[in-house]
Amino acid sequence: MDIIIKKNIDLTPALETYLQKKFASLEKFVAAFDRTGSAELAVEIERTTKHHRKGPVYSATAKLRLPKIVLRAEETADDIRVAIDAAKDTLREEIEKYKDKMRG
Repeated sequence: MDIIIKKNIDLTPALETYLQKKFASLEKFVAAFDRTGSAELAVEIERTTKHHRKGPVYSATAKLRLPKIVLRAEETADDIRVAIDAAKDTLREEIEKYKDKMRG
């Protein structure tokens, strides 16, 4: 699975490694689609506002392209790592729903 990172903030090497590690864990859920080379994940990390210091100011959006569908997860939080974790969890749930739909 290819992971494409789009960023609107300064991404430290540690944060980039964290992001890669978190979303790479989804690879086992899309392994069947990845064999055909049709699974592509685009992750966008941004700060939603430049002047606020508190509240949900970070956003993580993940778009997973699979055959015939694009699954999307968007989460905001006051910490970028929390937003990344929430987006990964939401995307995992969407993948499971899609796989159940394909089986049924």
